[in-house]
Amino acid sequence: MKTRFLQQLHRSISQHAMIEKGETVLVAVSGGADSLALLYGLHTLCAKLECHLHVAHLNHNLRLDADADAEFVRQHAARLDVPFSLDKVELPVPSEAAGRAARYQFYEEVAERIGATKIALGHHQDDTAETVLMHLLRGSGTTGLKGILPVREGRFIRPLAGFTRQEIEAFLASMNLAPRHDATNTDTRYLRNRIRHALLPLLERDYNPNIKSGLNRTAEVLGAESEYLDLAAREAFEKCQTRQHGEDEDSIRLDRTQFRQYHVAVQRRMLRHCIAEIHGQMTDFYFQHCQTILDSIEGEAPNAVVALPNGLQFRRAYQCLSFERKPVKPEKFAYPLAVPGKTHIPSLNAEFTAQIVGVDAGDVPPLLDGKFAAAFDWETIQGFPLTVRNRQAGDRFQPFGMQGTKKLKDFFIDAKVPRCERDRIPLLVSGDELVWVIGYTTSEPTRLNAHTRRCLFVRLTE
Repeated sequence: MKTRFLQQLHRSISQHAMIEKGETVLVAVSGGADSLALLYGLHTLCAKLECHLHVAHLNHNLRLDADADAEFVRQHAARLDVPFSLDKVELPVPSEAAGRAARYQFYEEVAERIGATKIALGHHQDDTAETVLMHLLRGSGTTGLKGILPVREGRFIRPLAGFTRQEIEAFLASMNLAPRHDATNTDTRYLRNRIRHALLPLLERDYNPNIKSGLNRTAEVLGAESEYLDLAAREAFEKCQTRQHGEDEDSIRLDRTQFRQYHVAVQRRMLRHCIAEIHGQMTDFYFQHCQTILDSIEGEAPNAVVALPNGLQFRRAYQCLSFERKPVKPEKFAYPLAVPGKTHIPSLNAEFTAQIVGVDAGDVPPLLDGKFAAAFDWETIQGFPLTVRNRQAGDRFQPFGMQGTKKLKDFFIDAKVPRCERDRIPLLVSGDELVWVIGYTTSEPTRLNAHTRRCLFVRLTE
């Protein structure tokens, strides 16, 4: 049994290119059967693989015999003359998820410190079967049903992924090794334990004696299909992504027209990719979030916001789809414009330069686009002081080239200005008269004309 186990272990490592010559492999060892078999299997093959091992153990301090587990692992590392790292943590909220997060953080820190390029974990076929069933019960898609991958992120490796728990225990018996027993593995308060000790035995007895093998085959098939969809989604994402000049890198913009051309399966993957790009992981992002986003993309409302977990939000603004961290609502601001002079607007991190020039002298500065540099007939500027502020209820003005006035709100809608951006747009106001929607257009009554002798020139710089 020992020889067959080691041969299969070596084939699995080679098949998935888990360990390269000269690499240092951090072996996560809890003291249980799976991790103990992993340690001894890798140690036996170490010379053939031409790699180096380092054992790591995290003491969660959740059980009375936790210190004994740590000592057990230390002794086995010393017996094999393998370097050993140990740490102890107090979990703020004792739970399976909190323990897993603490372990992975510990492994990453140790790997960084010792220069390990791979982290070996003891998951096996039974773990995959349990994971697939657990995700199926929770309504997961193919991302969850692909189970536990032999290699993840090119760094986490699972050399025992092709072994059953029975084969692992037989290998330990052939080596005269007795693992530690973790009483929490039989605690049926945990869903995984109920699946392991109740649901799977029921399915094996009454429905399919080879249910574990069947679930592993399903995971393998769905894993390949999920990988293909991920590739398709990444390609689609690159085609849909847009980025505006000066845009915060901690946000993602997609073109709605392009996005809608793809199949919904690819669309869902793109949404997940966006979340992962910003947040770094998919924690707490579920099917309902995805469906709500898709509904808002297909809906008739041109503007929509969907609140997401972890301080993120999705926003549709006409044909622009964006993922970003929830912005802080801008405060009201109003600053007198120095004429002539410079006016700094802290909330915009911008500066306005204003001067009065004579038209007869030909002193009107060039490059007036009416958006970020504009000129106004000085004689038509009636109200003082001139003020730079953001919008107020009831604002209206007569846009350049138009007859009659228009509500500022209607102007923003027609210009397809995203609702969340409207309070950030500065306005130049003369008394109660709005004379410039900065970044968009000036007002008709203050335009230069044949009778203009002096003009007010204002430029916005960032």
